[in-house]
Amino acid sequence: MKRTFTTLKTFPDFDQAKELKRFLCKNEIRSFLNDNHDSPVGDFEVKVITTDLKNATRLLEEKTEQMVGEVAGDYCLYSYSTPQLYDILVNKDVWSDFDFMLAKKILHEKGMPTDADTLYSIKQEKAKNTAKPKTNQIVYILAGYVLALLGGVAGIVIGFLMWNSQKQMPGGISVFSYTDVERKHGRIIFGLGVLIFAIIISLRLRQIPN
Repeated sequence: MKRTFTTLKTFPDFDQAKELKRFLCKNEIRSFLNDNHDSPVGDFEVKVITTDLKNATRLLEEKTEQMVGEVAGDYCLYSYSTPQLYDILVNKDVWSDFDFMLAKKILHEKGMPTDADTLYSIKQEKAKNTAKPKTNQIVYILAGYVLALLGGVAGIVIGFLMWNSQKQMPGGISVFSYTDVERKHGRIIFGLGVLIFAIIISLRLRQIPN
C-alpha cells in the first residue's frame, strides 16, 4: 500500500525545520524535509505519514504548551498591549505556535476572551477598517492642483492615482483607496493637468521656426 505524506509545518529557516524533524524522530515518528528554498515559495516543509499526522500534531502542541509554561516573565510578548496580542491571534499564520499560545495565555491572565466568536469579530472589524478610504488628503489634493496648473506630468499622475487607485482586501475584493469627493478632485486634477500640458506643448510647437 502506497503511503501518503502530509505537511505538518513549514519554516523559512532550515535549522528550525531540522529541529522539528529531530523532535519527531525522538518520538518515533518518521518524517522528511522538503526543501523549497529554490522555489518561489522559499520554505522548508516537514512532512509526516498522513496516518501519523494527528499524533505528531498532538506531540507538537504538548511541546509548545510546555515551553509556554516555562517562559520567563521578561519575554517580549509580556510587554505587548492587548490589541497587539489579539493581532497575533487573528494573524496566526505569520506567528509561531509558541507566540500564538503565549499570546492566548497572556490574554487569559488579563481576563480577556479568546473564543472563536471574539476573534471572528476582531477580524471583521479589521477588514472593515482596512476597506475605509484614505482621509485627510488636503495637502495631496492641493499639491495635485498646483502641479497640474504648472503643466507638470506629476500633476497628471497624482490626479489619475487619486481617481483610480484601488487596494486589495483580504477576501480578494478591490475597493477605491480614496473617498468619492477625493476621487472627484482626482478626476478634475487629471483633466486639468492634461489640458495645461497640451496647451504648453502646443505653444512650444508654435515657437519652432518653420
